[in-house]
Amino acid sequence: MMTLQTELLAAISWAAQQGWTPATGGNFSARTEAGYLVTASGRDKTCIQADDLLLCDLDGKVLSGDGKPSAESDLHAALYRLDASINCVLHTHTVASTVLSRRFPKGIELSGFEMQKALQGNATHYETIHLPVVPNSQNMEELAEHVRLGWPMPWGFLVAGHGIYAVGDSIASCRRHLEAIEFLLACVLEESRWS
Repeated sequence: MMTLQTELLAAISWAAQQGWTPATGGNFSARTEAGYLVTASGRDKTCIQADDLLLCDLDGKVLSGDGKPSAESDLHAALYRLDASINCVLHTHTVASTVLSRRFPKGIELSGFEMQKALQGNATHYETIHLPVVPNSQNMEELAEHVRLGWPMPWGFLVAGHGIYAVGDSIASCRRHLEAIEFLLACVLEESRWS
């Protein structure tokens, strides 16, 4: 049976294999009874190991582990405090999410894509769904406030010029949301080349 730690490590390794964590980018977490497990700062996600994860409380204070969490760990903590149904946050940096979040700073409308059905609560490709984009900030309190103002964001959101934060009620659902959104953004980016 897979533990929470091994499941999170598998999700991180999978994201890295997709090329979504360039230059040690991205951060990943899963809620625990004590708070949340999160990747330590500056770790290469292509060779992630158990000692690359830190246990933090919901205020972002490190309870155990070696190293310091990414500055964006505070945003993970804010998301866990904001919505008790969130049990996983996966943050990646891809070309599609970075470029499109700059091109559409008010959010991206998705319609007609079969893959929309992979996002929780969507049963058809006929609906138009909105993927939010929030302004970027190096100040995590300010960034968290941008997210709070735009809530609810049931699958995640983009940070302008930065990347995607996928959320889910489990690691598996968060991973599904991340993969679906990345696919949908790649489709939107490809379509934009035709116009």
